Amino acid sequence: MPDTSRPLRKLGFLTIGLFDPADPASGHESTLQIIELGEGLGFDSAWLRHRHLQFGISSPIAMMAAASQRTSRIELGTAVTPLGWENPLRLAEDLATVDLLAGGRINPGLSVGEPMHYDTLKHELYPDSSELEDFSYGRLNRFARLIAGEKVRDFSGRQGVVEEFSNRVEPHSAGLRDRLWYGAASRKSAVWAGANGFNLLSSSVIFPEADQEPDFARIQQSQIRAFREAAETSAQAHGQAR
Repeated sequence: MPDTSRPLRKLGFLTIGLFDPADPASGHESTLQIIELGEGLGFDSAWLRHRHLQFGISSPIAMMAAASQRTSRIELGTAVTPLGWENPLRLAEDLATVDLLAGGRINPGLSVGEPMHYDTLKHELYPDSSELEDFSYGRLNRFARLIAGEKVRDFSGRQGVVEEFSNRVEPHSAGLRDRLWYGAASRKSAVWAGANGFNLLSSSVIFPEADQEPDFARIQQSQIRAFREAAETSAQAHGQAR
């Protein structure tokens, strides 16, 4: 059984980013000030909740871009971005851009699954493909490949005088793939994250196994252990040390 008594090495915080619908700018400015304060107090990371059609941060990528220009050291992450709302290719472009602006400080946290209250908004979110969209791990694996800089298409090169085309997502931010996190709530998802090269985000939202007692600490511990075992097995299979 892997060692779970590792000392605490970093300390971060999560901010919700609420705002008054009558004055949303003030709420967003307050969130930026909290991140600045966090850096000043010595925190290692600041994480933003991602909320859609609510009075919270709907665009944490834009917020991280702004925060990156008002800070110099603190890492910035999302906890979590529900990938069902996103086009993986466009999201990869945006995150890589912000990571470069931040000097490699971005930690995208992601989750999969159908968007909340999907039936109430699918006609606006995916009017032509709502019944065809893939909200499984496959969507996340596709996103990870794009972040890693894998080939998107065969076409590349110059067209005309100044048009240069790439066959991968641009810009590419080296190292960002290693800073992808998965928000796991079950043992199954924790194992998947470890086996597929993601870091683990664990929170108060957890689901026990059928044979587990409803003890939060033990459930979370078992998921972390399962994640570490899967990550180690995957690393050994690929000849890497994690």
